[in-house]
Amino acid sequence: MTLRTLALALALPLALGLTGTALAGDHDHGSMAGSAVKLPEACKAAVSGKDGGMKDMQSHMSQAMQSMGSGQMSETQKGLQQAMMSMNGPMMQGMMAGDPDVAWICAMIPHHQGAIDMARAGLKGADNPESKRLAEKTIKEQEQSIKELTAWLDKNAKKEGQQ
Repeated sequence: MTLRTLALALALPLALGLTGTALAGDHDHGSMAGSAVKLPEACKAAVSGKDGGMKDMQSHMSQAMQSMGSGQMSETQKGLQQAMMSMNGPMMQGMMAGDPDVAWICAMIPHHQGAIDMARAGLKGADNPESKRLAEKTIKEQEQSIKELTAWLDKNAKKEGQQ
């Protein structure tokens, strides 16, 4: 496990250093079953046409993570990896909004959804009651945060997201 952790720690900065830009996907949802990682319409409108060469970066990052020996990983580890890969594109795409307030809100929504997906992956293999309680608490809290962030967008993004 230590070797895989080290490989991930090295792969992420290496992948990010390939182009010198952040990564973002051209997709608006994750591929994880049950995942709702996607950007709200207000975020999509605020980042429309702003790719910044990030599609290639998403591909490099995905390849780096997939080559880390997924055959040796437990189902929980695979679920965690999938959750991370599913949130990265929408999170990085959201941060491309021109307005700083809209950018951080749009980046945080998929980030929180990724936390939910990771907690669900953790629950599948958890056998410790406290770990299970923490995962369930994380899901509840992150769902509430997504509702609050989305409500802010509904109220503010139309005027602030116009770029």
